[in-house]
Amino acid sequence: MPEDVKAAATGQGASQRRRRRRRSPRPPAPGQVSGATAVPVPAAPQKRGQKRALAAPRIGVGCIVLRGDEILLVRERGRWSLPKGGLEAGELVQDGARRETYEETGLVVELRDLAFIVEFQAQTWGHHLQFFYTGREVGGSLAPRDPDRDVQEARFVPIRQLREFIRFRPRLVSLETWLRERRPRHFVFNLDQEPAMLRKRRRVGVGAVGPALSDEPTDEADL
Repeated sequence: MPEDVKAAATGQGASQRRRRRRRSPRPPAPGQVSGATAVPVPAAPQKRGQKRALAAPRIGVGCIVLRGDEILLVRERGRWSLPKGGLEAGELVQDGARRETYEETGLVVELRDLAFIVEFQAQTWGHHLQFFYTGREVGGSLAPRDPDRDVQEARFVPIRQLREFIRFRPRLVSLETWLRERRPRHFVFNLDQEPAMLRKRRRVGVGAVGPALSDEPTDEADL
């Protein structure tokens, strides 16, 4: 082959090799995949000291007191419930449960085990977290001593009649489950997505049957 033809051919081959090398895809850079698609990078965690505000649920405390096949209930503002109330500032949970039981029933109780925790929230009432303990009578007499005079009556009722007295679903479901299983559990209810109350029933009163109850509690104390 003549020298000039050979040189031209050699130069052409080298040019083609360079073009092939230029067309070869480069490896993806860090943070990228082929096709130049960016990989999402997670946001950096907040610096220490930048804490979110703590939630402040309303804390309630109460007690379950049994006498054979009967359970202690209180009638507060026309509605029946377990003895319970709000935890006071600086008060320990168990101390609050004993105090509320005494104020609402007149009975002095010795707390045993945690029965259940019931947690519920709704736009109407806010966020509530309530602790219920089992208790054994050790003194006192059955008569409300409520300083706010909201409790009209305290009495033992047959367990089989619970649904004739308690209509607030979070408490009723939690209590009935504990009575069956006798082990502590944490129950959570979103009352914006599920019913808060059982269907309407007739009021359980003293010696007579009164008018039907309203669908919802009228005050947070009824919860």
